Amino acid sequence: MANGGTFVTLLSLEGRDGILGLTKYNDYTHFPFSDWIEQGPLVEISKPAIDPSLDLTRHMINQQHSNHHHLPNMPSPIRAKHLKPGDKIAFISPSERINATLPAVVDRASALLTKKGYQVQTFFSEDKGIQSCIDNRLSEIRAAFSDPSISAIITTIGGTTFTELLPALIADKELHQTIRANPKIVVGYSDISGLHWFLYGLAGLRTFYGPGAVPEIGEANDVNDKDTPLAFCVDNLLRAIASTEPLGQIPRSKFYAPRGAPFFATPESTEPPKVVKTTGWQWLRHGKARGRLFGGCLTVVARLSGVSAIVPDWRGRIVFLETATNEDGSGGNPPHRVQAAFADLIAHGVFEDAAGLVVGRPYGYDSDEEREVYASIIKGLFCEGRLASKNFPILFNVDIGHTTPMITLPYDALAELDSETDTFAVLESGVE
Repeated sequence: MANGGTFVTLLSLEGRDGILGLTKYNDYTHFPFSDWIEQGPLVEISKPAIDPSLDLTRHMINQQHSNHHHLPNMPSPIRAKHLKPGDKIAFISPSERINATLPAVVDRASALLTKKGYQVQTFFSEDKGIQSCIDNRLSEIRAAFSDPSISAIITTIGGTTFTELLPALIADKELHQTIRANPKIVVGYSDISGLHWFLYGLAGLRTFYGPGAVPEIGEANDVNDKDTPLAFCVDNLLRAIASTEPLGQIPRSKFYAPRGAPFFATPESTEPPKVVKTTGWQWLRHGKARGRLFGGCLTVVARLSGVSAIVPDWRGRIVFLETATNEDGSGGNPPHRVQAAFADLIAHGVFEDAAGLVVGRPYGYDSDEEREVYASIIKGLFCEGRLASKNFPILFNVDIGHTTPMITLPYDALAELDSETDTFAVLESGVE
């Protein structure tokens, strides 16, 4: 591709149409790993334009980097002010609409934060169908971000439907300006990865991968018992959003709940989740690195990687990922789905220039044998074959994700990994 702006559409390569996965749409051609680019003259090539021995994935990623000026310019990063006593927190439900089915749990989360000295306001309207639900969620997001009295937004839970909102959110330039003019703390995980990516990609807002009102903050337990998942979640949440001090070394829980809270099966239940002793971190590849944090729920991130408007620049990142439950919540994502999602991200070029990888404790992989199955997928994809030479450190089984408790990680904050000193530390605060 010439620098003068003339682009060539490859119709065939060694007689094999589509070997590079080129796609033509009206007057534009799509190269893998690139934006849509204006089409130049159509040329048929009868011999290889690329050395057949070349790593095509690496070649196309390098093309993306060399043509980086074609990518949309992301706004400069901004941070919200830290949470202070008396500040107002909004609960919103931009994915699963859990408010009507688990109202007691949402109320318990609200009461806990109120006792901690904050105000809580819940944004929720009754839905009357798919489009009504989409409209309600968009309205609730806009209302929460437009309200100057609100300092923080905590999502009630994850789900599966956040991407329904992305076309409207991406197009809403007025909302982008509102967010930048009055940045707020935003906390959530799982499907809320999409909200984090949108807020960073279109408004530059640094947000937090952390607990939801359900099940973590609304857990039926004693927040003053420091060994409970509830106390661990709340303490580490407030360390991240109510203090301007960097988190430093990431803490490790003593106990965790391998399965969901009883109230998911019996909404009126006030029984705490059953816990077991937490197993330690595991370094799947040793090394030392610094980089800025970015990631989310593994399968959600794999889906979001096709939404070009919100895809981050992965170079130099410490990528964090964790996996959700299976369809009915009875166990974890099966190994073949885990492997496929990691492979998708590898194909998207996420790890070509990554600084490190942190993987959360996987839901449903609780025995040593089950965890080894999960770890073997990571080792097989990253420590063998084409990515073996990358040598970035890989840390596994951290308190991130769908098994409670979980830490709260600030997106885009500088972090450090060092296997020699068993360190995973966040070196910058996510708030001002």
